Amino acid sequence: MHDGSESTAPIRLLHVEDDAAFADLTATYLDRLAPAVSHEPVPTIDEGRERYREASFDAVVCDYDLPDGTGIDFLERVREDDTELPFVLFTGKGSEEVASEAISAGVTDYLQKRGGGDQFEVLVNRLRNAVDRHRLMRQVERSIAALEAANEPIGILGAEGRYLFANEAYASVYGRSSEEVVGRHWEQFYPDDQIERFTEEILPIVTEEGHWTGEATVRDEDDRLIRERLVLTHTTDGGHVCIIRGAEPIEASDGE
Repeated sequence: MHDGSESTAPIRLLHVEDDAAFADLTATYLDRLAPAVSHEPVPTIDEGRERYREASFDAVVCDYDLPDGTGIDFLERVREDDTELPFVLFTGKGSEEVASEAISAGVTDYLQKRGGGDQFEVLVNRLRNAVDRHRLMRQVERSIAALEAANEPIGILGAEGRYLFANEAYASVYGRSSEEVVGRHWEQFYPDDQIERFTEEILPIVTEEGHWTGEATVRDEDDRLIRERLVLTHTTDGGHVCIIRGAEPIEASDGE
């Protein structure tokens, strides 16, 4: 049962259901269990397609047997436009064959109609979870797009020390592309003395204080040494956000 901990943000729901009595019953339970859900029923795939084109929905709930096709037909049409929109097949036609077909077509969830109000509590919980996940992924995608477009060199390390993200500005400091940096361990870009310095001095400070700012020496693709001004911030999952405030080649005379 929904305990109120999930998001209560409004959800606009397109419900494709040819049984008017069941559509009304669904609306009644949604009003009671999830007032934030705006329920819009249509009886056919054609009307569903028309409303889908005209308006923006957060999720779709669809029956399987419909007058002008099946719920899988409508799912496939939705997936041509949006591969991630939450789509729940809510049907009385329960079989392994239908479930397998729905999964292959990209259904988000599959729920059989049953007697009683419990089925609507399950529907509400699954809808909320699916919409919350979808919205979170969209936020993550927007954040990544913003980081990729940033002029400031930004990299993100996972707890194991490998790059989860590096925008092109960050990777260019190492003389590489973003694809050549992501997945590699940070130690691959630093001389031995710097690895020891980070391991014994800098990273313990970042872990204890949450951040560190200073200079370090990195090695680029052509084995040239680069002096970087670096800001490290500890993340809650044990990783680090790395921002390079400036970088310049170290001339041979500098090391003499």
